[in-house]
Amino acid sequence: MTTVYRYLKWDGTQAEQELGAEEFFNEFTDYLMEGWTPDEAYEWILKQGVRGSEAKVMGIDELRSEIAEYRRTLFDSYNIKNALFEMKELLNDLIKKELGADADSDADGSPESRERDSLLKNLPGKLSAALEALAGYEFSDGESRSDFKSLSSRLDDIKKAERFIKMYGERFSGEQDLDFEDLLELIEKMDELDRFEKNLMSGNFERIEPGDLEDVLSESGHDSIILLKGFKSTLEKSGLIKASGGRTELTPKGIRKLGETALNDIFSALKRDKLAEHETAHRGSGNAKPEETKAYEFGDPFNLNIVNTLKNSLVRESEGSGIKMEPGDFEVYDMEYQTHAATALLLDLSWSMSFQGRFPAAKRVALALDHLIRTKYPKDDFHIIGFSTGARVLSTKELTVTTWDSNDPFTNIQHALSVAAKTISRHRSTNKQIILITDGQPTAYYLDGYLQVELPMFFGGLSPRATFETLKEVKRITGMGIRINTFMLDDSPSLRRFVEEMTRINKGRAFFTTPDKLGKYLLIDYLKRKRKVL
Repeated sequence: MTTVYRYLKWDGTQAEQELGAEEFFNEFTDYLMEGWTPDEAYEWILKQGVRGSEAKVMGIDELRSEIAEYRRTLFDSYNIKNALFEMKELLNDLIKKELGADADSDADGSPESRERDSLLKNLPGKLSAALEALAGYEFSDGESRSDFKSLSSRLDDIKKAERFIKMYGERFSGEQDLDFEDLLELIEKMDELDRFEKNLMSGNFERIEPGDLEDVLSESGHDSIILLKGFKSTLEKSGLIKASGGRTELTPKGIRKLGETALNDIFSALKRDKLAEHETAHRGSGNAKPEETKAYEFGDPFNLNIVNTLKNSLVRESEGSGIKMEPGDFEVYDMEYQTHAATALLLDLSWSMSFQGRFPAAKRVALALDHLIRTKYPKDDFHIIGFSTGARVLSTKELTVTTWDSNDPFTNIQHALSVAAKTISRHRSTNKQIILITDGQPTAYYLDGYLQVELPMFFGGLSPRATFETLKEVKRITGMGIRINTFMLDDSPSLRRFVEEMTRINKGRAFFTTPDKLGKYLLIDYLKRKRKVL
């Protein structure tokens, strides 16, 4: 494959045509949160463009609008109906010369002469057809023969012009008449527009040369072509995405970036100095702070700072009689104590989560919490359980491309709780919790190993057996010492009763919130360990 490089003179504007991977990925992230695949997100961005904070990039739809506007300008400017008039006159002139030559050489009116005259006088009205009819004719007049040869050499162009006039003749309604040569240039321009538009629609940006479209597109459109052309390669070079098996995938770096972006989005409106650290005053396992030491006190972990301890002894024993250690000399590293938790986040994937922006908000929170724990609290254990009619454990990579289950209208909270309890019970941590994000009551459950579904008894009501089996699972999990914090994205009276009963049994916390506030409530609760019902 040949790579062609095109160099332009620097004019100071090229820097404005750059959009970094950060801007592109932020736009990319919004679609991934909706449950789109990377390829779907890429195609939609090409179609709709980018509305970044640093630059506005026009998408295919807007670029096509500029092409359509340029076409309208051509239609309103030119008239092409008489573009072949001069070529037809040339044919008429050489026919007249040939008829005159025949008359001079065949005065006797022989059959051959009459046949030649009949052919010349009854040529088709269409220029290309007339030229083809004369293809085997032997001209008597030398000048006519030369003119015909010259005219015939343009036969392909003439046919192209005839087709174009037939197709577009009525649409060109301007006042400027075009001759044959001008018409051919116009045809080439129109063909160029068609090729450009076809490549745009198919995403073949490598076949588009922006410099050839300067008179077609606006300055913004021209810059947008350059940016869109480099969109995917910018993300690939930054290591955020990669092509694999004909598909586009997020790299591990891209997955981390997605979680970081989700976390930043949620915390962007909060005052960071009000966020408590994930710490506790209770003694337990902790991490030494190498930059901070303190005098040893009875009960402290013996993380000895040997250098400072020896210094203390030497300062105290200044007579040079050797090192004699006393209890007061001991200095230990101060400790930063943190709780270690095993957490399972249950993400509702049922059909109702597609309403009112619930699913993107929930997915954003799941990715943000995943990133927060992996980067700030790496000793914590964190798992994501997706559930609708059934439940399944999701890896971080799977979560990035997960969307709500369009064909699954049921909500199996019982199975999700069961899978979560089994998953986190494998960890040694004494702090085990389940975070449930949902917008509905239980409508599915397992009984004796068989899946059961049950619609509510009435609109806005509960499904009695599904509710009973779910609360039975809540009681079982409570006996395992696992706390359940519920974030409910609906506020109907029946849902309130269900959540309140869960909270009464488990002694966990419940939050009735909306998609736009879900992230703030959940992450602050995780960090502060609040003990209140909102």
